[in-house]
Amino acid sequence: MHEGHRERMRDKLFTDADAVTDHELLEILLYYSISRKNTNPVAHELLDAFGSLAGVLSAPPALLGMVEGVGSRSAEFLSLIGAVYCRAARAEEAKRPRFLNFSAAQAFIESRFGDLREEKLELYCIGEDGGLLYLKTVNNARHDSVGADAGCIGFALSQVKPHGVILVHNHPSGDMHPSAQDDRSAGEIARVCRVHGVKFLDSIIYTKNGSFSYYCSGRLERLPGNETEKNGGNA
Repeated sequence: MHEGHRERMRDKLFTDADAVTDHELLEILLYYSISRKNTNPVAHELLDAFGSLAGVLSAPPALLGMVEGVGSRSAEFLSLIGAVYCRAARAEEAKRPRFLNFSAAQAFIESRFGDLREEKLELYCIGEDGGLLYLKTVNNARHDSVGADAGCIGFALSQVKPHGVILVHNHPSGDMHPSAQDDRSAGEIARVCRVHGVKFLDSIIYTKNGSFSYYCSGRLERLPGNETEKNGGNA
């Protein structure tokens, strides 16, 4: 199978992963252990032998090696991928923060911001189950330039496709009251979220004296760029 086919398959995977079948996904995976050979028949043989993609990735190397076309390198590679996936899945279930209410969000924010003396801004992409899907530090020093990061934030939202977003920054001064610039920054994020069909769940200001929630205060709906959307979610 010529190199052009492999490139087309990679393009298909990274353009529309949902359109890639299990045998095609396994075929692409085998590119990284089998060079200059058509891996499509090998992928079919593996699925036939073990019944499913999960069966292939959970099989021991010795059994994988018994499938025609699967050498020791490929057997070890597939087994390694399976081990990494299982480890990641267990860690995900055990450690992934969940923002089911404001108290849960506050505890996580406390662990992130603590006694920081410099200002920091973070964006949390949240799934429908309240789990944290992706965390992005938008700006480590000043949040008044958040608008310059709108394109980057928009790209992240288009890739992660979260249910909602929570914006968090701290006031090292200890004053938790939002400023006009805080409103503008939160409004800009609200606008980007609306463009991407993502709920803007909250903007939270953390201080050593407590936290201010735009959602809990009712200020969220009055943000510039967010007036037309009445958010029903919470942090």
